[in-house]
Amino acid sequence: MTYFDGKNKIIFEVMNKVRTIASLPLDGGLLCLDFVNTVQTRKKTPSHEYLADYATFLDWCIKVEIVSEDEKRELALLSDASPRNTQVAFQHILQVRDNFYSLFSQKAAGTSVDQSTLDKFNTLVSQALSHIGFANHKDGLKQVWLNMGEDLASPLWKVVKSAYDILTSADAKYIKECSACGWLFLDKTRSHTRRWCNPLECGSTDKAIRYYYKRKAAEGPQPKNLK
Repeated sequence: MTYFDGKNKIIFEVMNKVRTIASLPLDGGLLCLDFVNTVQTRKKTPSHEYLADYATFLDWCIKVEIVSEDEKRELALLSDASPRNTQVAFQHILQVRDNFYSLFSQKAAGTSVDQSTLDKFNTLVSQALSHIGFANHKDGLKQVWLNMGEDLASPLWKVVKSAYDILTSADAKYIKECSACGWLFLDKTRSHTRRWCNPLECGSTDKAIRYYYKRKAAEGPQPKNLK
C-alpha cells in the first residue's frame, strides 16, 4: 500500500500482504497475547479480522499448538453438528479476546484495571482452571485438561491459563502495547525499552511517519498557488 499526502506526494510504502492465519505473525511472545493480536490493528478501523469464524479459530489453535489435529477434527465435528452452539461459542471467543485486550492494555499503560474487566477475567480464570486435573502416567502423575473435546470453546482454557501464568509472574510488568498498531507483546529485551511488536515492520513504519511529520513541521506552512 502506498500512502500519499496532498498532491500525490509519497510518504512511505508498505507492501501489500495476504492476511491469513498462516501468515499471521506471532509477535506477542505469549499465547494469551498472540490471541489478542488476531486483529490486524487496534489503531484504526476497519481492521482485518483474522478470526473470521469458528473454523479459522481452530486453524489458529493448530498454529499455536494448543490442539492436535485429532482434537481439531473432534471439535469440527461437534461444530458441524450444532451450528447454533458454534455461533454462541464463537461470540464467546471474541468476547474473551476483547476482555483480554482491555485488561492487558490497561496493565501495559500502568493503570488500574477497571472492575468490570477484572470481574469478567476472574470468572474466566475460575472456569478454565476448574478443567485442570491429573492422570496416571508412566513417569507419575501428569497434568491434563479434562473434557477438552466436549466444549467448543475448550481451547480457550489454555489461553486463559497463559494469561493467569503471566499475571502471577514478575515479568507481567514487561507487557507493552505497540505504539504503531496496538498489538500487545512481552518485552524480553535486556533493557526492556522495546516500543513495537515488530521493530522491522511497525518500528520502520512508525519511524517513517514521525520523520515525515517532523520534516513538515520544520518546513513550516507552504505558500498557496496563486491563480
